[in-house]
Amino acid sequence: MDLRGIGGTVVRSGRFTQLTWSPDGRQGRGLAEKQQEREVTAQLDATKAKAIIAAQDRYSTICSLEGKAPIRISVTEDGIAADPGLISFSSLTNGPSQFDRSIDLDPHATLAVLPFSSGTTGLPKGVMLTHSNLLANLCQVMQAHEVGPEDIMLNQLPFFHIYGMTVLMGSAIMAGAAQVLASKFRPVDEFLGLFTNYRPTLFFTVPLILQEFCQSPLVPKMDWSALRYINTGGAPMSPALQQRFASLTGVTVIQGYGLTESSPTTHVVPLNAIKVGLIGTPLSLTEHKIVDPVTQSVVRVGEVGELWVRGPQVMKGYYNAPKESSYTLVDGWLRTGDLANQDEDGYVYIVDRLKELIKCKGFQVAPAEIEHVLVAHPDILDAAVIGAPHSDLGEVPVAYVVVREGSGLSEEAIIEYAAHGMAKYKRLAKVLLIDAIPRSASGKILRRVLKDAHRPVKSEQ
Repeated sequence: MDLRGIGGTVVRSGRFTQLTWSPDGRQGRGLAEKQQEREVTAQLDATKAKAIIAAQDRYSTICSLEGKAPIRISVTEDGIAADPGLISFSSLTNGPSQFDRSIDLDPHATLAVLPFSSGTTGLPKGVMLTHSNLLANLCQVMQAHEVGPEDIMLNQLPFFHIYGMTVLMGSAIMAGAAQVLASKFRPVDEFLGLFTNYRPTLFFTVPLILQEFCQSPLVPKMDWSALRYINTGGAPMSPALQQRFASLTGVTVIQGYGLTESSPTTHVVPLNAIKVGLIGTPLSLTEHKIVDPVTQSVVRVGEVGELWVRGPQVMKGYYNAPKESSYTLVDGWLRTGDLANQDEDGYVYIVDRLKELIKCKGFQVAPAEIEHVLVAHPDILDAAVIGAPHSDLGEVPVAYVVVREGSGLSEEAIIEYAAHGMAKYKRLAKVLLIDAIPRSASGKILRRVLKDAHRPVKSEQ
């Protein structure tokens, strides 16, 4: 098995090489732009990748890999000084084209890509996605979002991430839709200009970007009429943010749900849904069930349990990790690790990550519940809640909060605000004001980073 890696944000070549990974049975995996040498080396070593394609700004990282990873071929953008160990991308695209159409592969068994999970709950794992996994999800996404050749999609998410790879790039190409490629999320006001200049009809993004939009004075003044709707994914979106952006723009904002392990999408909110805070209903050919995490029996409507999904987009397994694969895949069902409930109309709501529950006084506290309360405050821009060790109570909720500049909002005022209508065991023991919440490339809160830096809480609650 031959693997190739992509690193950085290659505007010209990054999107193209994504499409050249797998016609001959070779696999590709994306390397996150901000990964450092240690992280890149570990993943290249785990996959035994033979080639790497990188942007110009990752040149120093490539050089540092010499002798530390099994890379035989390194391809970079044009403009880098000649190096005997590097191949320019243009030399590949301008060279003779040889494509062997006689290659025989089983699309259900042969891997197409090997993206790594985000590692928010542990070390990243290689996710084995086959050709049929990706094609199934492309068809499902196109059907759910009604993507067509008349659409214009503004694509700003990284294509090394499965969300950008499948939902944005893949569905647009398969549907024949136009794509406006923004390699980076520029200064907000400059980025907003793309909506005026190109009039996109679809915008797939993450909640963090909509949150930044809400802070711009330009947003309420802009003409958003070309947009059919906005879809968010990659991380949970609070009902407060969803309603705030819709009130500023008049644009419908819906939420999708998925995992790297499911190529990624499994659920999308129907456009006619009038509720907020939900992830919607399963895509075509996709099943779900909500089970008790201990007994694995299906819970009743309205009760919280772990969400399991099954469908043609579910991964083959984790790369070289049979133990983790057998735990996560049970009789074709994918254990998502997310706590959810389902209402009487069949809509699904995510409560929180199963492993991120805070256990205080024997009660279970979902960090997301407190975070939703916090970000509803007009002067709170972002928040993350973790469980901090406590000598008597086990754990207590502690919030890291980003406040609006000049608001004067104090830690004590935030604790008092969040306590209203909250059970005592859910109340914050401490608030810490910080400049930014650590997040993954897709916008997920990196709680482990906050936990590693936090000290046990000694005060009584």
